[in-house]
Amino acid sequence: MLLKDDKSPLQKHHHIRSRRMTTLQTDISAIIVTWNSSQWISNCLKSLMNDLRSFCYKIVVVDNASTDETPDLIRENFPEVILVRNTVNEGFAQACNRAILECQAEYVLFINPDTEVIPGMTNILITFMKGHPEAGAIGPTLLNTDGSLQLSGNTFPNLRNIWAESLFLDRLFPGNRFFGSHKLSHLNRSEVCKVDWTMGSCLLLRKEALDKAGSFDNRFFLFFEETDLCLRLKKAGYEVYIIPEARIVHGGGSSRLENYNANKIIHYHRSLFHYFNKNLPAQLLWVRAAIFIRSVIRIFMWLSLYPCRTQTAKEKFRGYCEAIKLCLFFK
Repeated sequence: MLLKDDKSPLQKHHHIRSRRMTTLQTDISAIIVTWNSSQWISNCLKSLMNDLRSFCYKIVVVDNASTDETPDLIRENFPEVILVRNTVNEGFAQACNRAILECQAEYVLFINPDTEVIPGMTNILITFMKGHPEAGAIGPTLLNTDGSLQLSGNTFPNLRNIWAESLFLDRLFPGNRFFGSHKLSHLNRSEVCKVDWTMGSCLLLRKEALDKAGSFDNRFFLFFEETDLCLRLKKAGYEVYIIPEARIVHGGGSSRLENYNANKIIHYHRSLFHYFNKNLPAQLLWVRAAIFIRSVIRIFMWLSLYPCRTQTAKEKFRGYCEAIKLCLFFK
């Protein structure tokens, strides 16, 4: 851990509160990015620290200019955590990259503040990593707060998946290998699954693989940053897995409609376009056409709910109107 006089790039621009730790190489570094996460962060950190007891570890929390008491909660109740306080919300990717500067451990664990680690998760993930040198990134099974499964292992975005989702074909035929291939809903989730990418809400990476593939792309503010990273890991010769025995509860991953507000819809589509523009530029025009149709369909769908004047309907309506603008003017 850095001392007060160290000239780290993080300390030139941010305030850090930390406790002196051993100078020995740590086994694992855990990174959490927070923004107005006061309702979750205590449970997250308590469960994570309990699960890391058998390891030499450090935890770095980057707070993206929260307006609630999140930073104070961390500083007062978890003094052993390295707290980086950004003055503006830099987005998930850039915040993670700032924290990576402090991570020299063999493994790096990215974990969302709205999660609660089920005991034994980290040990299961590390054990798998040690036995599978080809694994560059692995994720646990994600569970909703009611214990139901979240489908976290996906294939890389492609035109077929985009059109299937836009026309609701993935929902009409969820177990179909053609229409439901994006979320791999046909896989047996009780077995280890090799996937293209998995969610950054809980993602363990081999530091060596991260160094080879490169850190997150800062141009992704939210969404698809882990997808892009896993694509680069694959190109570097590594594999990505989902491990069923390792489990974590992800509250923010709930499928409840109100969790997907207008800002998330906007960030999702902006990041989707950036992903295709970066990795599959020849397909971007067709993706924009699919998203235009998707947005029009969903605007009419949510207009039908407008007589109820629900906040959710208004959020969806605004979000998809902005998505149409992105389709027309994205650069």
